[in-house]
Amino acid sequence: MVIPALRLKFYRRVKALAPLVDGKPDGVERLLKALLHLWQRACYPRLAPERAPYGSRAFVREDAVQDFGGWLSEVPFNEAAYWLASAYALLVGDELRTERALYFTPPRLADRLIDKLVEHGASLTTQHWHDPACGGAAFLVPIAQRMAAALAETGLSASQQLDHIERHLSGNDLDPVLLEISQEFLRMALSDLLAATGRDLSLRLFKGDGLTSSAIEELRPDVLACNPPYRKLKAAEVDRYRKTHGDVVEGQPNIYGLFINRTLQLAKQGGLIGLLTPTSFLSGQSFSRLRTKLLTHADTLHVDMLSDRNAMFIDVEQETAITVLRTRAASKVVDSKTRVSVLKPEGEFEDVGEFLLPNSGRPWPIPRAASDAGLLQLAESAGFTLSDYGYVGRVGHLVAYRDERQRFAQQPDPKPGRLVVPLVWATDITPDGRFDHGRECRFSRDRRFVEISSLTDHGVLTKPAVLLQRLTSSDQKRRLVAAAVPDAWVAQFGGYVCENHVIVLEPVSKNAMAPEKLAAILNSQPVDRVFRAISGASNVAVSELDELLLPDPAHFKHVKTRGASLDEAVRAAYRPAS
Repeated sequence: MVIPALRLKFYRRVKALAPLVDGKPDGVERLLKALLHLWQRACYPRLAPERAPYGSRAFVREDAVQDFGGWLSEVPFNEAAYWLASAYALLVGDELRTERALYFTPPRLADRLIDKLVEHGASLTTQHWHDPACGGAAFLVPIAQRMAAALAETGLSASQQLDHIERHLSGNDLDPVLLEISQEFLRMALSDLLAATGRDLSLRLFKGDGLTSSAIEELRPDVLACNPPYRKLKAAEVDRYRKTHGDVVEGQPNIYGLFINRTLQLAKQGGLIGLLTPTSFLSGQSFSRLRTKLLTHADTLHVDMLSDRNAMFIDVEQETAITVLRTRAASKVVDSKTRVSVLKPEGEFEDVGEFLLPNSGRPWPIPRAASDAGLLQLAESAGFTLSDYGYVGRVGHLVAYRDERQRFAQQPDPKPGRLVVPLVWATDITPDGRFDHGRECRFSRDRRFVEISSLTDHGVLTKPAVLLQRLTSSDQKRRLVAAAVPDAWVAQFGGYVCENHVIVLEPVSKNAMAPEKLAAILNSQPVDRVFRAISGASNVAVSELDELLLPDPAHFKHVKTRGASLDEAVRAAYRPAS
């Protein structure tokens, strides 16, 4: 596990604290300061004031607070800092946590990111390091610790070490509470130096929006380390950032994509950037401009794939990646390659080779597991897509909460002038790849048919197709869950409409592969692994399906006729035909 193993003990203690604050931010802030005071008093008495801050003193007397503060003093320092920041995130409540994207970096991932930066040339003794979203100091603390150790080896005095760290380490965040505890964490991390010099720490921690703050633009850091906030931006926010980040804004952007762009703007030419982000920027359609800019303004040196999200963060629903970049002068967009490692279930990183980063804004295919590497390289060499199978994809037409057409639990008796056809929901696609219209589902069982005016209406399908569930999870056995609509069923009703949680793959060529065969290929284990290499989001996008690398359809038919199993035939059909 990447999250420290004390997670259950942490949850139990946070649950005991919750009634004391009832999710009120001012109460959470005062509670946080009480916990910090108890921890400092136990482990860093020189840094702790004689009494807890005003407003926090009542909390200090609470048994649950005493217990949590005592527990922090027994846990390794960097883990304790992580738990205290995470307690703040959980106690402020789901709404505020989501709005501010309060998800903190476990110490092991912070160490891995810093290790990769140093491995690629970042200096702890000569270069300026900055975090533009530093809440919780998850990167600043270990960087400061490493700087102190590296500087001590050069023979600098304690005073000289502190002077250097204060000039060469900085951070920025919008949350004043997190900035305050970041300052305290850094004082605690450097307490030996502070004791030796008899002075306090004066580090540059700026309050402000890391995406636009002018205060940090003058720093021109050599190295940036960042775990940016993750959430979709509202329309008004997009407008606010369009002037600064318009070159990468596309659709409804996620704020972390703008932070990636911001690191490119802030770093010196030739500077290094380490990012801990969701994997969606590697493939999502709304990140295509960002991917193109990354290829024109930086070299992507390394990517770590961290697919087990439950072992990475608390309550994060996306796969994550560590990405290391080196900025350079803008140049023509060209294909590039990056080195990839994957985190194995037992907790070790395994190098799986170099992989191509296409230059057209297309998804970057990156394996999620070591076992995927060879298959992905075969898929890239094959280069077949849905168009080669004679299909095009689109999202189901009917949006349930907007569409006002009458719906029925059962097909009503015919009436002159009324035309009713089946309404297909994602639940009609079974996990084992069958089409079962009307399958019991509490959300759709009374809405299985819909009235239309004509079979030529937009969104009405009149021939067999392949349907996929649009919302799937990396935790599922398969990300692609497909089913073929039978000919006889279409003939029975004449047509059908799909709800917008269904993706429709429609045959558009007279030589298109039969829907049942394409559905079987999409449900196969090899194709699922290739799809995961271009999709880290929770939804299956049509744009990703258009880019999905499939086996040679002619070669597949040939192999299948020789009696191979489905997975064997698909894997063999990815290889060049002999």
